Parts: sequence; C-alpha cells; structure tokens
Amino acid sequence: MSRSFAAGALALLLATFELAHARADHLIPGPGEPGYDATLAQLASGYDRQIHGILAVPLGFGLEAFVSNPTDRASVDAFIASGQRDFLAATGRHPYEVVDMYEENGDLGMFGGVQAAGDAFRYAVLRDSGVTGPELDAARSDLERAMDGLHWQTAVTGVPGVVARGIRRITPEAGEPPLPRPAPTTVPLHDAAGNPLPADKEPTWRDDFSGELPFLVWFDDCSKDQLDGYLFALGAIWDVVRNDDTVDASKRDRLVADARAIAQMLMTPREVAPGKTVDLVIFDADGRNTTFHDLSAREIAPGAVLPRPTNGFNALMALGMMRTLYEITGDEQIGRFYYDTLIEDRHYIDVAESNVGIIYLGSQTNYSNVNMAYVAAYGALRYESDPAIATRLREVIAAQLYERDGAPKGMGQSFFDLIYAGFRSGGVGGPGAVAVNEGLATLDAFPPAPWWDTRVDNCDATEIAAGHCLGIDGTTEIVLDSGTGHGGRPVSTSALPMAIRPPSNFIWRSDPRDVNGGGSTRLNPGGGFHAAYWMGRFLQASSGATPNISSEARARTTPRPVTDAGITDAGGLDAGDLDASAIDGGADAGTPSATGGCGCVIQGEHDDDSRPWLAAPLLGLLWLRRRRAQRSRRRPVLHSGMSSVRVSRKRAS
Repeated sequence: MSRSFAAGALALLLATFELAHARADHLIPGPGEPGYDATLAQLASGYDRQIHGILAVPLGFGLEAFVSNPTDRASVDAFIASGQRDFLAATGRHPYEVVDMYEENGDLGMFGGVQAAGDAFRYAVLRDSGVTGPELDAARSDLERAMDGLHWQTAVTGVPGVVARGIRRITPEAGEPPLPRPAPTTVPLHDAAGNPLPADKEPTWRDDFSGELPFLVWFDDCSKDQLDGYLFALGAIWDVVRNDDTVDASKRDRLVADARAIAQMLMTPREVAPGKTVDLVIFDADGRNTTFHDLSAREIAPGAVLPRPTNGFNALMALGMMRTLYEITGDEQIGRFYYDTLIEDRHYIDVAESNVGIIYLGSQTNYSNVNMAYVAAYGALRYESDPAIATRLREVIAAQLYERDGAPKGMGQSFFDLIYAGFRSGGVGGPGAVAVNEGLATLDAFPPAPWWDTRVDNCDATEIAAGHCLGIDGTTEIVLDSGTGHGGRPVSTSALPMAIRPPSNFIWRSDPRDVNGGGSTRLNPGGGFHAAYWMGRFLQASSGATPNISSEARARTTPRPVTDAGITDAGGLDAGDLDASAIDGGADAGTPSATGGCGCVIQGEHDDDSRPWLAAPLLGLLWLRRRRAQRSRRRPVLHSGMSSVRVSRKRAS
C-alpha cells in the first residue's frame, strides 16, 4: 500500500469517525448510539465481575489478588466464563478460599480511588440511560460498598481529615471463611512518653482508632498520589449521587463531612522545615507531616521551601483537589481558598502553565506522575463553572500535559486520551477525534478478564543488546531507546500496541513503551480499564468542552478586590506557593508484600520516588521558567460575570 493511499484512507476513517461522533451521545457510544460496540461492552462486563465478584469483596473497592494453585485459577476462569456476579454461587467456593492473598491495601488511595470512580461512572451511565431492575441495583450496591470503604479509609485514623494510605480487613464478615494471610503487626501511634512511633517516619500499620472499625487495620503516611486518587473518587461519586434519593442519604452526608474535614486539613498551615510554614500539607494521626506531604507549590521537594510558587505539578494537583472539595461541600471558606488564594493571589494556573510539563523526561518519564496529573486535572476540568478559569485550565492541560513532546498524545493511554478529548475546547473535532480513536483502540485490545500477570517478553537479551526486536505479535517492529526507562527497564522509542504490552496492575501508571514484564501469580484488577471505559461512556461527545462541565457545578465565590501588593500565604511567607515536590510525586510506601507497594514493581523493581538527585537541575530549570510565570501574572484577574474506527482483534466473551 502506498503512503499516499494509506494517508488518504486514514483521513477518510477519521472523517467518518468525526461524523459518527457528531451524532453520538458519548465519547464511547452506548446501546442505541451510533458506533456502539457490544464486544467492548462485554469486555467491560468481565472486568466488572472480576472486580466486584473477587477483588472488592474485603473492602468494597480497589484490591488485586494472588492465586497460585492451578485448581483455584481454574475456578476464577470458570467464574468469569459463567457470566454470574456471585463467585460462591458460580463456583461453590468463597473467594477467600481461592485467593492466596489480597494486595495493594497499602496504596488504596490511588489504586482503589480510580476504580471506585469507575463504579460511579458506571452507575450514572446505567441510571441515566434508563436501565432498571437487577442490573441497576447491582451497580448501586457496588457503588455504596465503595462509599463505605472510602469512608473507612479516613474514619479508621480517628482524626478528622486524616486519610489512611490504605486499609486492610483482618476479620471476615459473618458467615465468611477466614481471610487469606495473617494480619500484619501493628504499631502504636506514640510511646509511653508521647513520642510518635516509629521514630523515623515511615509507612506503618496501625490499629483502628475510630472505636467503630475493629475489623480493620490501616497503613499510615498517606502520600499525595494516594490523596489524589482518593479525592478523585469522592468527587466522581458526589457528582452522580448528590441528587439521587435512591442512594443512602446517610452515606452521601458522610461523604460531604469527610471532604470538609480533608479540606480543613489542607488549609491548615504546618511547619515543614525549621522556620518554614506552608499550607497544603498532608499530616498524619501521629501529629507529624507525612513523608510525601507536599501539595504547596512552594515546596520543591518535601521540606525544601522556595519564596514563591514555582512547582507547577503541585500547583495543578492542589487546584484539582481543592476544586473537588469545594464542589462536594459548597463550603464558602473552601471556595475562597481555591479562588481567592490559589488562583488570584498565588497564580497557581500560571505556575502550572509555566512548568507542569517538566514531568516528561523522555525515556525516564515516570508515568505515575503523568497519571497523578490527569487524575487531579479531572476535578479542575469537570467542576469549574467560571468560563474564563475553565478556558485557562483547558489550555494548560492541552498544551502542557497532552500535546507537547513526550506527552500521552499518540501513546494510546485511554484514560488520558478521553480526558483530553472530553474537555478540550474543540471537543471531539480534529485532534479530539484522533485521541478518542486511539483511546478506543487501546481499550479494544485489552485482554479479557481474568487478566493474569502472564510473562510477556517482546525482546530477549540479545535483541536488547542489538537495540531492536520483533514484537510477540510477529508484526510490530520495536526500536529500543538508547537509554533505559524509569526504573532501569528497556523501553521502546514509541508506545507498544496494547495487545503486546506487558500486563500491569494499573495500566495508566505503567510506561506504554515497556517491552517486557509480568510473570507472577497476580490477578490484575483491571481498575484502569474499568475507570477509562465507564468515564468514556459517561462523558459526552461534542464539538466543545462545555457539555462535560458538570451541570451541577457550583458557582465560584464572589470575587473580592485583588491587589498585587502585600500578598502572603497562610504561613506568612512571600506569596505564591512554589511547589515542586510533586515532580516525582507519589512515593512508594514500601508495602510489605512480594510485589512492593503502589504497584511500582510492575516489572520487578521498587521505585524510589523521592528523587533527591532531581532537585538541583529542577531548581535551575524552574528558575529559568519563572520569568514566563511572572509575566503571565500581569494577566487580568480571572473574573467572568461512532462509529469508532479501530484495530480490533477477536476475543472470546
């Protein structure tokens, strides 16, 4: 086929795609919409049943499992093939009798939060499309169970606003068999003299301090990636249940109270280094700041405080989180902190615009940071009702997070593709159509549930040394990067098709250029697929971004007069938060498991996200970029009165 013919064919396909989406209701068409894909919907159903029939049983959301016995793995296979939702009814065995151990308890905020947001999107899609009866009831039940688990994650700490990094069930519910794997050893918060334990701050298992959840233990030292995912879930859930009287009203009220307490925590000034006080600090039930506590744009790394806001990554995360918390609570104080302090006084949008794209480091890009940025961005994009501010935010996301060199554009990372297309100013026209098409192609090529952690080796040692190989599909030519990827793994110079990527327990945190990986007894949860698919079914397809701003989005607080003089932050420091600690954001907790914490040992390594070696070059680069941010501060204050075309491979449903 000639290149000109191929280019013409591609243009025709994209034109057809755009035309179909002009008629479709959602980014991913549902039943009755042009381009609805029943096979993709069946794939989603398999992951729904895997998540809720096996993995969400202990807590209601967010775990993975390890299953080593071949007979037990066959039971999992049979359950998915049965099409049933009840594992015991389908197999005659309880999941606890099949699973060797559940994992990712210690990183539940992000891993579980994204999956729980998928539960919210799924429930809203079914409800709003007119589904009734057992299917809707099951989706509502799954969502309410996730709401329980999310509440437990903050209630168990015993301190309002303090969120656990993760929780673990140690006592089964009545009638259930014992949980697999013994309970971890817990440590008191303080010694007899009142000193916090352990003396050196590190993630530690604790007993319940609520007095109401004795069946749980919790992992402390919540990092900002975990809080990011947690608040993504709270926002997505509130967005769909706020006016739904069929959802338990007490659970809705509890969600609002939890959000208000978290916001109060973040607005409280804390000392992060001798004589250095800032707000936007995550702290723990033992009274100490968590290790990776920093959301202030003035912290270049935890405890390294600069005079003015500079860290665009932290700025974006703070904006997304605080706008979500204001959306949930409607609290005037929270709204003023977001609008008056972060946007008007500290110019956080300008700071994000100036350097949030620094997270892209070529082959060394840590996709955990990319995922964190998009998870936070969703809250800012979905709930921002002020047109001028919303436009600025869309510009930042498009230019800094999606379209720049090394960014997810063209990488086939569906979650990022769909957020970009759903909220870009041009909607699904032009580049938006390309993004949706690429996102759909990736979702379509996901392996069906159950998604076992089967070893994938596209390149052997000899091929790695030679710098190129042929993918396991027999057709994909892989050219290896001259450097290694984040964590020291070999990576391709371009993203691999989903069909030949190594398996992952959180696909959007994984580098799409990884060539080899997997090989454990893990049942990958598929929470990344779950969230992306149902978000695509939830977000509308249009020629603009406005339809995907929540119809219930709260109005901004009344603008107050703003002057350029005398602005200081909550700690009395020179104004404008200079956060850059998030540049290598969510640290791995070192969860005591065979696979490490935070899913960061997807290929067998354990990341160290503190990255002290990044501080010096980062400071230099951020200093060079400050002029642009300072110039942008001169801008006026932001007041403002499918038919889908994809490469498909057949699969058994």
